[in-house]
Amino acid sequence: MTVSRLQILLDRNVAWAEAKTKSDPTFFIRMAGPQSPKYLWLGCSDSRVTANDVLGLDPGAVFVHRNIA
Repeated sequence: MTVSRLQILLDRNVAWAEAKTKSDPTFFIRMAGPQSPKYLWLGCSDSRVTANDVLGLDPGAVFVHRNIA
């Protein structure tokens, strides 16, 4: 029996959430609060890099609008 691609993604999500909670116990509590980013990033739909990575900002620090050309 093979594991479906969807199941692999779900398993990775669970592992990520567990690791994130272990390294930063209040991460999901903070992310559940209201957004008030100081920056707006207008970018393309390229999935290879996120605006937060390019700008060196934490999640929630930049509001992202992606356009498909």
